[in-house]
Amino acid sequence: MGAARKRHPGSHHRHLACRTQLTIVAPGIGPALGLASLILLAGGILLQLLVILSGGVNSFPISSVYFLRASTDDIAGSPRNPTSWTFWALCGVNPVNGRNADCGSPVPALPFSPTHRTNFGTEEGVPEEFIGYVDSHLISKGRRLKLTACRTNHYFYMSRFMFVFYLLALFFAAIALLTGLLALCSRLGGYISGMTTGVALLFQAVAAALMTYVSCSTYS
Repeated sequence: MGAARKRHPGSHHRHLACRTQLTIVAPGIGPALGLASLILLAGGILLQLLVILSGGVNSFPISSVYFLRASTDDIAGSPRNPTSWTFWALCGVNPVNGRNADCGSPVPALPFSPTHRTNFGTEEGVPEEFIGYVDSHLISKGRRLKLTACRTNHYFYMSRFMFVFYLLALFFAAIALLTGLLALCSRLGGYISGMTTGVALLFQAVAAALMTYVSCSTYS
């Protein structure tokens, strides 16, 4: 038989001290991190609402939110100049404070397509880069459309899909916040909250990418 290992007299007490220290510190860290994550998630939902309510609510700070603002005085029949594209409507600009004003009727999934009936409904004065969406409203008026077709259709579809992804991101973020409150008492709530937060992050990333592409490419 091999010689028995000698243990230092104080080693046992040191291990107990380490385990005791971990037991004391860990319960305080978990709730603190959970509370911090809930605060960040609630802040993210608040920022989502600032974007989603733009064009539908005219009070500050929501009236300062828009995707794109451009001069539209050359477009025939344009009631506003400049015009701001928001989440729900086309808005004018308050000359005093630069905020959105005189917004049109709310339109679900408002597309970015100047020739579409939800925008200006005409080709007159619209830059050629944005002419190409085939609108039955214009065809019924007997206007001849340039079927350079799909070169501007991607603006139309991307802006409408952006609307859907924003709403999906808000829905899953709200579910994550509610289940995150349960996570303070249940481990299952933490799992569900983590999963829904990941889904909300995915949808929000896609929505932000679509919004950035449409806004930056059309502005340039």
